[in-house]
Amino acid sequence: MSHDLVIRNGNVVDGLGNPPKQADIAIDNDQIVDIGEVSGNGKREIDADGHAVTPGFVDLHTHFDAQVGWDPALTPASWHGVTTALMGNCGVTFAPVRDSDKETLAIMMESVEDIPRHAIMTGLPWNWNSYGEYLDAIEQLNPAINLAGLVGHSAARFYVMGERAVDDSPSPEEISEIASLIGNSIKEGAVGFSTNRLRVHVMPDGRSIPGTFATEEELVAISSAVGAEGGILQSVIEGGDKLPGELALIKKQLTAAQTRLLFSAPWEPGENGQSAYQVAVDDMKASGLDVMGTTQPRAAAFLSGLQSNVLFAMRPKGQAWRELRTKSPEDRLADIRDPKIKAQLIEETKQ
Repeated sequence: MSHDLVIRNGNVVDGLGNPPKQADIAIDNDQIVDIGEVSGNGKREIDADGHAVTPGFVDLHTHFDAQVGWDPALTPASWHGVTTALMGNCGVTFAPVRDSDKETLAIMMESVEDIPRHAIMTGLPWNWNSYGEYLDAIEQLNPAINLAGLVGHSAARFYVMGERAVDDSPSPEEISEIASLIGNSIKEGAVGFSTNRLRVHVMPDGRSIPGTFATEEELVAISSAVGAEGGILQSVIEGGDKLPGELALIKKQLTAAQTRLLFSAPWEPGENGQSAYQVAVDDMKASGLDVMGTTQPRAAAFLSGLQSNVLFAMRPKGQAWRELRTKSPEDRLADIRDPKIKAQLIEETKQ
């Protein structure tokens, strides 16, 4: 029997935790039809001897929300076997949005994830308001891999509260409206909801992005709406002395939602060589809650420079650092060459 494609002699990894086994794989159209010893020839054959043959990888934390506009191939993820990516993490998304606030959401993404607003505003069609319309626009871009999207807390808060979303707490009526908006976004195709608790994720003026200091009442109401629609939760939380309170909040969100929650968990040492998250996560799992910390297997780092905002966003409290955020690369260079400003930057770094 002839097949469209036969991959021979590969070390097949099934994705279920079983040990690899050497086998052939036969594919017709877009379906795997046989795994084992495939007889006959394929119209196309690949000798995978010495190589792993795996299911596609799922990247659970991306910000492809913008890149898909100018790079529908979604490189380099697609080069490395990623076939599904989750975008919309960290609470910053481009929907839901009012027409007057589109550039504001682009500015938030620029400030938090260092994606230039010009690229965001010109690379995407911006022909949407609701989250469902946003997904329709993304689908029209024909991305090379599967994309799933989370609806962001910052966008939903700003949609309901406008500029007040940055500094003020919502009223009970506004909490209900935010939760309803997020629930409807999941009905329209979002797979869940993302929020950010990191104070270093700031607007260009140094204020933390909307939702960073959201109360338990607000997050539990939103989580209930998310769970009712079958969505998942994603959170970026504070560490250090705030970590116990953050993990307790996650437990309350999960208890209200009865869904799955992913939280960013960079390595933070606890007792007896365990991570600082381990005891709380084990407790939640023992209670029947579905929680998972997502981390990286190697140290993370940033590539920064005078044209980038990452370096300057790391110092939200320093006046000199805040002023650098608003300046051109040429003016930034002039400032750091000024002995007086340089000394102030150094002192603020020590704080």
